[in-house]
Amino acid sequence: MKISRLSFYLMISTLLLLLGLAGCINQSPIEQAVITSGVAKTGQPELAADSFAPDVKNIYCSVKLSATSTTSMVKAEWYVAKSDEAGLTNSLIGNETLAASSPYIVFTFTRADKLLPRGDYEVKLYFDDKYQKSATFKIQGNTSAPAATVSEATMCSAIDLLTNKPVDKIDTFPNDISKIFCSFKVSGAGVDTALKGHWVYVSGEIAGLAGKTINDSSTTSEGRDYISFSIGVPPGKFFPNGDYDLKLLVEDKEVANLPFKVVAPASIPGPFFAGMSTFAYSGSDNNTIVLTSQFPADSPAVNLLVKAYNVPSGSTLDIQWIVAKSTDQTLIDQVVKEEKLQIQGSGPIVSSLISRSGPFVKGDYQVKLLIGSQEIATVPFKVQ
Repeated sequence: MKISRLSFYLMISTLLLLLGLAGCINQSPIEQAVITSGVAKTGQPELAADSFAPDVKNIYCSVKLSATSTTSMVKAEWYVAKSDEAGLTNSLIGNETLAASSPYIVFTFTRADKLLPRGDYEVKLYFDDKYQKSATFKIQGNTSAPAATVSEATMCSAIDLLTNKPVDKIDTFPNDISKIFCSFKVSGAGVDTALKGHWVYVSGEIAGLAGKTINDSSTTSEGRDYISFSIGVPPGKFFPNGDYDLKLLVEDKEVANLPFKVVAPASIPGPFFAGMSTFAYSGSDNNTIVLTSQFPADSPAVNLLVKAYNVPSGSTLDIQWIVAKSTDQTLIDQVVKEEKLQIQGSGPIVSSLISRSGPFVKGDYQVKLLIGSQEIATVPFKVQ
């Protein structure tokens, strides 16, 4: 049987059309899924990755859709496919559902505080609850280097409020102190580097608190050289006696460990001084204490508060108020007031630099505390 050329072309065209329609019908709504460590603003993957370190912070799955829809949903399920290290197989560790409303949608897995176990991982993708495809990756290798380094970490009873540097360096605190500080220097950090302090009551007079976390401190470096963390108790309350521990973390990696003790004041060898701070009076009764290290030049006074413990009888505390450097540089290391106090035992000590004949000279100041010729502490402040 002969077929005309026109009929032949019509048959071929019909066949191609049917094949094209079949291809459209069978095309997956999820065209592509890429595991990556970063995505563009459009949701496109920046660089595909098939393995990550155990301390990776975020893992992304960038999904390209064949067509967008305002009513359809895409779901991602994150699994540990197999980890001999953790003894896990096909374990669900996270899921997220997003609208199919843009050409690229991005699913994010964010690691918690614990490291991810090494092994094989899988992201299963569903479109309107129908499975479409999977993307795989591995967790392997060692943890990456910290984003920053920490040095000069120390416990202290007071900090320089201008710089966060420690005023003293101690590891045993009286239980009636109002705050306990940690100060440390950070190098090589970006402004958004995450810094954490994990405070633990190790053991002591409260057995039920042993091994428990008592506080978590967190901040970002924000370009500062020194960072400080603190814990405190309300007025009239006391820290439990015992052994404590503070762990410092940079981007969730432990970089320093500082043990310290809290004891009854009577057991601290004297003379001992703590909580050295400058302050101003405020409030309607001018009797409220506000700790500060910056004072206007027209302030009526700059005040110093320090608590002494177990000072032997006959001791002399020498308090020197010093202009370290005036703004106009006419005064450098100039003692503007010296006060010698006969003290003994334990209790608060207050000293004041009073403006008597006009505003204070603007500049950087210090208050030095000495017992005999031994310097106890230096407390800086600024007049501006």
